[in-house]
Amino acid sequence: MLLASTAAFAQSGGQMAVQQGTNTQTYNVPHGSKDQTVIITTRDLKDGESTAPHMHFGVEMTQVVTGTFECYVKGQPMMLIHTGGSFVIPREAPHDCRPQPGSPPVHLAVTLVIDTGTPPRTPVPDVLIPKK
Repeated sequence: MLLASTAAFAQSGGQMAVQQGTNTQTYNVPHGSKDQTVIITTRDLKDGESTAPHMHFGVEMTQVVTGTFECYVKGQPMMLIHTGGSFVIPREAPHDCRPQPGSPPVHLAVTLVIDTGTPPRTPVPDVLIPKK
């Protein structure tokens, strides 16, 4: 069975049975980079909660499954991501994110590609979300 499915995949020219969605993101790990660990998880935040300022020794790729999300990345304009949208946080970029005030709870699908042996998140002292 495995050989038959492998042969069928090869004959299809490497086509996937289920095509990628229109919001697919691709990230290439640079040649010669450190060993990488992939962490795939979900996270839920309610109005008034934040992720707290932090960074990753790698790249974060997140899709907003429900709700509307504000993401503040140091040195960049605030990103506003609605249900179905996705975003990428660059390597070692301090960031802090929260549900947009008044948004229903936000459900996130998070993928981290980080240097093996590093913590999934490292707190940073920067306060990135503007005070009201």
